[in-house]
Amino acid sequence: MRFSSSAMRDMNWNAMYTLWLVARCGSFAEAARRMPGTTAQALHKRVRQLEWEAGLNLKLLRSRGVKGVELTEAGRRLLEMVDPVFTSLPMLAADLRKEDSGPLSLATTGFAAYNFLPRILEEFRGRFPEVTVSVRVRSESDVIAMAETGQVDLGIGALSGRLDRLAVAARAPLTIQLVAPSRLRWGSARPGWAEVLRRPLVLHERVSVLRIALEEVLSRRNMMAQLKIAAEVTTPELLLEMVRAGFGVGIIPLGPRLAESLDGLSIQPLPEGLARIDLGVFHKPKRYVPGYMKAFLETAASVIRT
Repeated sequence: MRFSSSAMRDMNWNAMYTLWLVARCGSFAEAARRMPGTTAQALHKRVRQLEWEAGLNLKLLRSRGVKGVELTEAGRRLLEMVDPVFTSLPMLAADLRKEDSGPLSLATTGFAAYNFLPRILEEFRGRFPEVTVSVRVRSESDVIAMAETGQVDLGIGALSGRLDRLAVAARAPLTIQLVAPSRLRWGSARPGWAEVLRRPLVLHERVSVLRIALEEVLSRRNMMAQLKIAAEVTTPELLLEMVRAGFGVGIIPLGPRLAESLDGLSIQPLPEGLARIDLGVFHKPKRYVPGYMKAFLETAASVIRT
């Protein structure tokens, strides 16, 4: 989709902002609530005008019924060009005024929120007390999706391999361990996969980076048929409690706070072969990063690497 110079010159930027806001909110009604003094009907009319102005002649939004609206392919490609402007303008203005204040929205996994975020926020807050921080705890896949689409400024979560649609500011390898009741005795200091799979396992949900990596290594070794799952959980804290209750052996990323919660449990190194999994801090590429956000990234990088 190409736009002539005259089309860009004649573009109705108020209508473009309306389209951007409706797309982010997912509905005209929610967008109207974010713009006092207007109505959903007025916003709908503004977007329809945009679809026919400046030579576009394209459908930019489509209905999802009761779920609201979503961008068409044409709408998505159009907003890719203007999203950095509308997303970053308040931050850029504050940066130019040399203000150490502004919004900072984060999406993080439960593991990162429990083990690393308190220290990151404590150190950052000491330097930037005027920054307003909002935190959403989500699944690993949701954290990545929210960062990719710009729904949040930064994401903190597990990463494996390259992520072409994200700018990764910092990453550090996670320590993955076997955790079992202290009374359990292994045949060696580092048991092999055959010995591990003789026992029922407590695992993270299937969409997690760790679970995907585990199933990949077992598939390569033709051992998936030996996998016995006693329980599936969404958080490392719950996994520890399930192991402590006797459901089975767990496979877990071990963070600094979790390491303090191992009463009645023992840990062993995981058998070899699992792909490297990192904890990363990331954001949407080409996103404007103001000074205070750069400071947050530096703080987060320092904390997750120690």
